[in-house]
Amino acid sequence: MLVAASLHAQAPTPTINDVLRRAGVYAFEYEQKFALLVAEESYEQRSHKRMNGGLSRPNPGWDIGRETKRVLKSDYLLVRLDGGGWMPFRDVFEVDGHKERNRQDRVLNLFLKPSPTSFEQAQRVMIDSTRYNLGDVRRTINIPTLAVLFAQPNVAVRFAFERDADETVDGRAAWVFSYREHMQPTLIRTLKEHDLPLSGRLWIDPDSGVILKTHMVASDVDVSATVTVTFRQDKELDLWVPAKMEESYNSGNEEITCVATYANYRRFKVATDEAIRKPPPI
Repeated sequence: MLVAASLHAQAPTPTINDVLRRAGVYAFEYEQKFALLVAEESYEQRSHKRMNGGLSRPNPGWDIGRETKRVLKSDYLLVRLDGGGWMPFRDVFEVDGHKERNRQDRVLNLFLKPSPTSFEQAQRVMIDSTRYNLGDVRRTINIPTLAVLFAQPNVAVRFAFERDADETVDGRAAWVFSYREHMQPTLIRTLKEHDLPLSGRLWIDPDSGVILKTHMVASDVDVSATVTVTFRQDKELDLWVPAKMEESYNSGNEEITCVATYANYRRFKVATDEAIRKPPPI
C-alpha cells in the first residue's frame, strides 16, 4: 500500500525590508481609516518631587513624602488632519472622582458640525484641560498613535531602522525594530527651537505589518520623556486601537509617571472643513 504524504509549502521567511514595507502600508492605511476617533480615557498620574535635584529615588535627597497622585477621566479625541497626522483633544469631565462637568460631548460636536472656529474652540478646551496635569512638564508627544506614523514611507526616511529581537505581544509574534531619527530639522522641536531627535522601538507583526506596540524616547538637557503604547484589536471598528499608554518624564527635580487606558471607542466621519485642515502646533 502506498501512502501519499501531503506536503504543505511554507511561506518564505520575510526579509527586514519586507516587514518594514508591510508596516509602511499598514501605517498609511491606518491613518486613512478614520477621520475622527473618540474614546473614554482614564489617566492616572503620579508626581515624585525631589528635595535636591539630580538625586535618584533611593538616595536621601528624594522626598518620599512629596508624592502626588491624580486620576482624570476624559473624552479623548484623535482628529485626522488633511495634511497628515493626528491632533489630540482631551476634555476632562472627572478629577479624582469629582465631576467637573456633565458629559456633553462638547468637543466631538465641534467636529461633527464644523465651523470656521471649531479648531480654535477645541484647542481652548484642550488647553484648559491641561491645568489638571501634575507637574510643570509640557507634554506634546503623548499622542498614542504618534509613533505609528514613523513607519509611513514619507516619514520613515527620517529614521534609521534596525531589527533588534523577536518577542510576543499579547500572544502574537512580533519583530522588534529600533529606530533613531537622523534628519534635521527634527519632527519635534523644543520650546527653544532646538532639535529633539526621537528614538525608540516598534513591535511589528512580520506577516501583516500590524504595529502591535510602540516605544518612543525624547530627551534634552532639561527633560527626558518616554511614551510606550500597546494596541488591541477592535473587531467592530476593524482597527488596532490604543489600549494603554505609559509615560515617564524626568526633569531633574521631578519625576512624573502616567498610565492612560482607553475604552468605548467610536469612529466618526466628518465633513472636510478648514477648521480640521489646519496643521497642529509643534
